[in-house]
Amino acid sequence: MKTVVKTSGVSLRDNRKIKVFVFFLILTSIIWLLIELSKTYTSSAIFKVEYKNLPSDKLLQIKPVSKIDIAVKAPGFNLLKYKVKQQKLSFDLNNLSKNKSSYFLLPNTQLSSLNTQLTGDTEILSVLKDTIFIEIGKNITKKVPVNAKIEIQFKLGYNFIEKLKVTPDSILISGPEKFIDSIKEISTGIFKMNDVYESINEELSLVMPKKAKNVSLSTNKIKIKGEVDKFTEGRFVIPVTFINEPPELKVNPFPKEIEVTYQVGLSNFGKINENSFLIVFDYNQYKNDTTTQFLTPIIKQKSEYISSLKINPSQIEFLIQK
Repeated sequence: MKTVVKTSGVSLRDNRKIKVFVFFLILTSIIWLLIELSKTYTSSAIFKVEYKNLPSDKLLQIKPVSKIDIAVKAPGFNLLKYKVKQQKLSFDLNNLSKNKSSYFLLPNTQLSSLNTQLTGDTEILSVLKDTIFIEIGKNITKKVPVNAKIEIQFKLGYNFIEKLKVTPDSILISGPEKFIDSIKEISTGIFKMNDVYESINEELSLVMPKKAKNVSLSTNKIKIKGEVDKFTEGRFVIPVTFINEPPELKVNPFPKEIEVTYQVGLSNFGKINENSFLIVFDYNQYKNDTTTQFLTPIIKQKSEYISSLKINPSQIEFLIQK
């Protein structure tokens, strides 16, 4: 004969009891939590900070603190809200204190204004940071040169036929005087080219100095342009010419002619002649030092197409006849 044990009814009753117990436990916890959160507490909370009423002729040189710790007295609901999501408070910069050249804000002198910015039963007791330093100054503009950082290696026998052009060669910069005063130039990034044999026409970006904040440039790019040509060598023999020679004296040079060797682009070779140079010897070199036995040449003028110039001999002897 088999014995049958009935347990299903007991199990169901036990499960219902557990569920009822858990329900009342949760309900009790919620009621307790609501009661606790309705009470008033004193605690600290982090608030975001913004600044208003900065004089129109002034500018923040460095951004002040953006968050601050504040002691508050508030219901638990409000405190929980402040802990979960940081609220924002505004400080008035209209009445800054000054010590020599430094400005500072005393947050606890603005408690009444701060309290009006919070809703509910929250009361700000104190700002835990007693002083906020504020760096302010004027917004100024000045002109600075552009430094084009260019590294160019030419193919053998090639070079610029005239100086590389940078456009613009200077720009206007604007911003806080704290940073503007320290900026002497604005540079480009390093531009490199190798085996160059053709003319260059490139656009380069300007690089803002690392420590410059809130600084703007009148342009962010510049252009560089340079004509490149294959160079050749030329020579001329020209007579020695004196300047500042007294009319009552005769200065005889030895030798009477000098050789001029120059480098010029092929496209401009035909434009160079003897009149493309003005090389002189100054009698005042001797006049200022009568022990000297040689005069050195002075290049008073040369064609813009010439890249290098050599004079042979590099000194001449002379004889003075009265």
